[in-house]
Amino acid sequence: MALDVSSSTLGAAIGLRQAQGQMDFGVKTLNQTAQQQDQAIATLLQGGSDSSSAGGNVTATRGQNLNIVV
Repeated sequence: MALDVSSSTLGAAIGLRQAQGQMDFGVKTLNQTAQQQDQAIATLLQGGSDSSSAGGNVTATRGQNLNIVV
């Protein structure tokens, strides 16, 4: 009986540890996605305010196909 309780406790602890690792990974991924969106928005705003310093080909339809979901 004591072996069953300790093995169940150990299994639960391992499961919690794995869940914590998955949650940490998910949070890290969400943070990276948010940073990429922030950079995309900053780029769009910068291009709109001063298109002469943006360089390259700047047209009226620049960024038209960029989907930003918040």
